[in-house]
Amino acid sequence: MKTNNILKNLIYSILTFLSVYCYINKYIEKTSLIIILYFILIILLFFFYYKFDRNIVLEKKYKMFTIIMSFIFTLFYSYEIKGTGELFLSDIILSVLKILGHYLFYKTVIYYLIKFLKKEYICNNKIIKKYSEHPFIYSFIFLSICYSVYLIIYYPAILNYDNANQIKEVMGIHTRYIDSIIPVSNSMLTNFNPIIHTLLLGNLFKFGYIIGNVNFGLFLYSLFQLIIVISTYSYVLSYSIKKNINPLYAFISLLFLGIVPLFGFYSITAVKDTLYTCFVVLFSLKIYDIVNKEKYNIKDYLSLLIISLLVCLFRNNGLILVIITLFFVIYKSKKFLITLLLVLIIMISFNKIILPMCGISGTSIREALSIPFQTTARLVKYHDNDIDESDKKVIDKILDYDNMKKDYRKNLADPVKNKFNKYYQKEDIVNYFYVFNKYLWKYPSTYFDAWVNTISSYFYPFENSWKVYHKLNLKLQKAGFDYHYNNLSRERDILFNLEIVFEISPIGLLLNIGFISWLSILIFIALSKNKKYIFLIPNIVSITFCLLSPANTYYRYIYPSLVFSDVTSF
Repeated sequence: MKTNNILKNLIYSILTFLSVYCYINKYIEKTSLIIILYFILIILLFFFYYKFDRNIVLEKKYKMFTIIMSFIFTLFYSYEIKGTGELFLSDIILSVLKILGHYLFYKTVIYYLIKFLKKEYICNNKIIKKYSEHPFIYSFIFLSICYSVYLIIYYPAILNYDNANQIKEVMGIHTRYIDSIIPVSNSMLTNFNPIIHTLLLGNLFKFGYIIGNVNFGLFLYSLFQLIIVISTYSYVLSYSIKKNINPLYAFISLLFLGIVPLFGFYSITAVKDTLYTCFVVLFSLKIYDIVNKEKYNIKDYLSLLIISLLVCLFRNNGLILVIITLFFVIYKSKKFLITLLLVLIIMISFNKIILPMCGISGTSIREALSIPFQTTARLVKYHDNDIDESDKKVIDKILDYDNMKKDYRKNLADPVKNKFNKYYQKEDIVNYFYVFNKYLWKYPSTYFDAWVNTISSYFYPFENSWKVYHKLNLKLQKAGFDYHYNNLSRERDILFNLEIVFEISPIGLLLNIGFISWLSILIFIALSKNKKYIFLIPNIVSITFCLLSPANTYYRYIYPSLVFSDVTSF
């Protein structure tokens, strides 16, 4: 039996090695070193299986999850290297062996992860006990200290490209957003970024401009956002303890939120996603409350309505998230149908009546068509000679056909969609989709390749890019405003380097885009037989949005799911 067990573990380790060796080969070119690392890896995998594999039995739903995950890891590696499924299909036997290797490894990991999460840990630590007595206050103080470091060193705020344009809109300066639509007035304001967020950020900046210090205006925004972020995290951790969650788990989450630099950076970065994330988390907790109640009062209906509207107002696709989630809530209790109807009435009135009356232009239909435009661009790049001239003219009425080849970037749709014809007619869109469907049947693999290249990193943990904003955005300076950081450049370098250290450490795995997605799905599956799963719907919808996103490996798109997984999935 012992000999058979050793042989089995050796086969398992070799199969797993086949599935992961390519990732080492990608980064290390010295042949002798690679061979040494290969042997070390096989030995480590052998002892891993010798220690942990004991005829593990997973439930059917976890088996299916692991098989799908293993398949995607193997397929998406081909897309990372070649941009197509060529590597996967060219040697199907090797691909199957890699899938099996991934499956054996992750089956073992998931089994022990579930076992670990189900185990109750009794903690008699005095610090944990003290923390559990006043979790909100202690969380608020601790996070305030941690995040204030970032506010001081990156005073007054970290701005990205969109933030600079939002401020310019409020200041009446021309931006690229106004060029992409037919304005409803002479105002530069648009709803490309949620107008509530634009007005909040822009008017605080404008206040600073009026008093002669734009940095102070931005500081006020950072302070406001910081209070919302810290209050939200503190409330959620306090809420978890009140719901009899082990205080140890809440305390670990608190340390993770406070010490990991990524959260500190986002707490003072003015992107809409930071506040939106807070509202999504609070919305999810409200859903959790509702599905665990039998009777409801006016406070439940009113609070759900308010937090639903905040989710909708701070991200343009937030309305979709709210609608989908409330459908599940209505399935449990039809009493909340009125809440959904009120959200729809208010948001439609806001977008279609109030904004135009105020001279604020809406967004463009192009924002919802990133994936179709990206697939068309790849079609043009690789099959230009096979497209009928009449079809080229149809595409050209919507997009810039002549420049699509050079504009196409496999992981970013913006260069193509930014040349969308804002003067399109309804029939132009209808004709475009007729052509789109026509070539979908002729070149399905081209369409699939275009889509996977745009979304792969959201489910492939071996592909990564930058996570945080930290550089000074010069767009406002170029517009004549005195926005600048303070003279703590050395300290800024230290903080950013600390972020890199965390990224390459084992903790970095918990911050990985692909890992966050799979962990969220795994948690959803684990609770799928429990009515509580409804509160996880917003997280699943957020991940689904990434499947329709215009940019691959864009961290702020996955940020709501990261925070959600950390502070609500206990």
